[in-house]
Amino acid sequence: MSNRFKFRIYSFLDKSFHYFSIGDGETGYPQGIAGGVSEIQQYTGLNDKNGKEVYEGDIVEWGNLKYLVEWESNKWQARCPYYSRYHHPKLEHFRDVESGIVVGNIFEYKFD
Repeated sequence: MSNRFKFRIYSFLDKSFHYFSIGDGETGYPQGIAGGVSEIQQYTGLNDKNGKEVYEGDIVEWGNLKYLVEWESNKWQARCPYYSRYHHPKLEHFRDVESGIVVGNIFEYKFD
């Protein structure tokens, strides 16, 4: 049984993600990354319908809306960032992201 947790961190310096795992004897945080980085984002354990891994901070298109994947209130959720924090559509069941498509992330995606 694997006890690995996957993460990524975005470098604003080289405009790319750096991926790493923790567990099963791995040390974790990638070496050589210093300054100008995002907070660490965790893999949700789910993949989109094309098999792409879904991470915190990804933008998932589902139906005719785009949702931001985030960790809030001790659970994964996907919410539509076009609406206020208190009045916004959320995917009823987070596992529905598996029938959507990852179209970007909060660092590189420009909402229309």
